Amino acid sequence: MPKTKLVKLGNRLAVRIPKAVAAKAGMREGDSILINALEGRIELHQYERIPTLEELVSQITPENRYGETEWGPDRGQEILESRTCQRRGML
Repeated sequence: MPKTKLVKLGNRLAVRIPKAVAAKAGMREGDSILINALEGRIELHQYERIPTLEELVSQITPENRYGETEWGPDRGQEILESRTCQRRGML
């Protein structure tokens, strides 16, 4: 089991995690982690970061982009919203 020490980093304490340990845990620099302090130990848990809109949009390709779906004529509130948008020049 690898060992390391706490080091001072500004006003905080930091732990240097050996590269092999991080790789075995599936973690890399920049990953988000949760810190859980328990009696006599500290646990680090990786959690899934929520991607930004920019990251999601960058994954759109012609292959995974689909055309509009025809749902039939507008009904009910859709008609009113559509007319309001047309009057305001939004459509």
